[in-house]
Amino acid sequence: MSEPRSNLGVGLLALIPIACCIGLPLIAAAGISVALAAWVGGLAFAALVLVVAVAVLVLRTRRHRNDRHPSILRTRS
Repeated sequence: MSEPRSNLGVGLLALIPIACCIGLPLIAAAGISVALAAWVGGLAFAALVLVVAVAVLVLRTRRHRNDRHPSILRTRS
């Protein structure tokens, strides 16, 4: 029973093409999905930055308008 099995290597050799046929498409799909997730994440981040920038500009404009003093004071006698 302590004899090494020589036919075990042939069986494993036969499993390599099956593993490659299953594994390579999975690896490719994982790479595509990671790239897609990074692209979508970049778009979402850019949209968030745009919304924050617009909000800051609107708030600064409102604050600037409220701080303005009227240039002509109307007084009635």
